[in-house]
Amino acid sequence: MIITLGGKCGAGKWTLAKKLAEKLWFTIIGIGDIKRELAKEMWLTIAQRDEIWWNDPAKAQEFDLKFEDYQKSLSLDDNIILDGRMAFWCQPKAFKIFLDVSDEEWAQRVFQAQRDSDARHSLEEVLETNKKRNFWHAETYKKLYGVDIFDLSQYDLVIDTTELTPDQIYERVLQTFEVFIHDK
Repeated sequence: MIITLGGKCGAGKWTLAKKLAEKLWFTIIGIGDIKRELAKEMWLTIAQRDEIWWNDPAKAQEFDLKFEDYQKSLSLDDNIILDGRMAFWCQPKAFKIFLDVSDEEWAQRVFQAQRDSDARHSLEEVLETNKKRNFWHAETYKKLYGVDIFDLSQYDLVIDTTELTPDQIYERVLQTFEVFIHDK
């Protein structure tokens, strides 16, 4: 079984993935982590990498198609939590989750996380950069695949995490996932 996690930056995907993996004995594959590592090897932040690819669609397509092929190659027989913006599309038979969050809350969460690969100097910078990233990703995936990653009708479960604790999010997901499994 594959569970896909999509959503906005800072919505709690990684926190949820860790809780689910521990409970269900699933392996986590984070496409964003893989992309971050590649950017780091190129001495770039994620935002810098996105800017380069936004200005060079051929590079964006070449880069993303590799990740598309990889995600599509994963077997539904494996127990995987696949965290990535296009994971739901690459694995249409998976249990597909989208985590939403208000712009202000995700900016606060991302700013507090301060990952080396996308560190920011101010909350305002995080908000501006992440709005650009969400726009860039949405437009890129529309151009490459004709897919609107923010069309929530494509997911089995959508949760607005703005006012929820990680435990509340986890409980909602687990309850819905059990029903999904039972109905299969």
